[in-house]
Amino acid sequence: MTKTLFEIVSRVMNIPMEKISDISGPNSIPDWDSFNMFVLLDEIEKEFDVKFSLEETLEIKTVGDFRKKLEGKNK
Repeated sequence: MTKTLFEIVSRVMNIPMEKISDISGPNSIPDWDSFNMFVLLDEIEKEFDVKFSLEETLEIKTVGDFRKKLEGKNK
């Protein structure tokens, strides 16, 4: 799951996978703005067949937050 998540982040944010970690977010990824966050959210929901609530979405600040939310939904 982590590799797929990183691949999506890499594609949407236009950065190499090697530069992505759980702490990656708007402070470390220049293209992480509100629009790309929406695109990223949509791509992740489609790939993993999940839906995030508005509350969950507002809690997501980093790639690691996405991973934790996905792990919670896959239980």
